[in-house]
Amino acid sequence: MDTIQRFNEAMDYIEANLNHTIDEQVIERITLCPSGLFYRMFPVLSGLTLSDYIRRRRLSLAGLELLKTHKTITEIALDYGYESPDAFSFAFKQLHGLSPSAARKHQDALLFIPKMSFTLHLKGALMMKYQILEKDAFVVVGKSIRTTQDENMKDQSISKFWQSTNQSSLPGELCQVSPNKPFLGVCYGMESDGSFKYLIGVEADHVIKHLEHVVIPKSTWAVFESIGPMPQAIQHVWQKIYEEFFPSSGYRHAGTPDFECYPEDGSSRKDYRAEVWIPIVKNQ
Repeated sequence: MDTIQRFNEAMDYIEANLNHTIDEQVIERITLCPSGLFYRMFPVLSGLTLSDYIRRRRLSLAGLELLKTHKTITEIALDYGYESPDAFSFAFKQLHGLSPSAARKHQDALLFIPKMSFTLHLKGALMMKYQILEKDAFVVVGKSIRTTQDENMKDQSISKFWQSTNQSSLPGELCQVSPNKPFLGVCYGMESDGSFKYLIGVEADHVIKHLEHVVIPKSTWAVFESIGPMPQAIQHVWQKIYEEFFPSSGYRHAGTPDFECYPEDGSSRKDYRAEVWIPIVKNQ
C-alpha cells in the first residue's frame, strides 16, 4: 500500500470521527508513521495544518446541521467538540463571517469545506536530484526549540530560531566543536499533539556538556538536493518529496529524525546549495 492510499485512509478515519475524539494512535497505525510526522507532512501536501482542516471541516458540518435540523446551538456546539456555545459562536463567526444565531435566523449562505483527499499528479516537468545512502548512527549537538507545524506556518518559528541563532554565540561554538562540518537542522521528538523539536547543530564525535544532543540511528537515507535561496527553495523540495517521491518510489518515511544540511554560507544566493536527508524504509 502506498503513501497516498494510506493518507486517504487516514482522511476517511478523520471524516468518520469529526464529532468524536480523533485518536492519534489510530492515525499512526493507518499511515505507518508517528502522528506527529503526519501533522508535519499534512500542510506540505495541503497548504493548511491538520488542526485547521479539522476545525474548518467540523464548522462546515455544524453549519449544515444549523440550517437543516432543529438542534439547539448548544447541542451542535457539544456535538463538534466545543465546551460552550460562546466558544462555538466565536469559531463559527471566524469561519463563516456571522454568528450561528444570525445564520439560522436569516438562512444566509455559509462556507462549505469539502472533505479533502490526496491524489498523485504525474507532472514530470522537473527532475528530482537525489541519492540513496547508508549511514551509521551519529550524534548531533546544538540547541533546540519545541514547536508545531501550526506555529511554524503562522509565526515562522523555525526561521526565527535560525535568525536568533545566527546572532548568538552558538555558530562559533559549533565551529569549534566540529570544524568544517556543515550545520544541520534536525526534526525529532515528534509527539501525538503535533509538536516536535527542531535542533540547530553539527555532527560531533561526543556529547558536549552544555549543549543538547540527539542520537540519529543507523538508517537508509534519501538525500535530496536543494538549489536556491532559503527558505523557499528547501520548502519546495519538501513539497516535491511528499507529492512526488513518496507516492511513486516504493519508499516511505521511517519515522525517525530527519534533517536539513547546510554546507555553505550565503543562504540568500540564487545558487545556494543545501540538502534534505530523510530516513526511508520500503513500503509493505
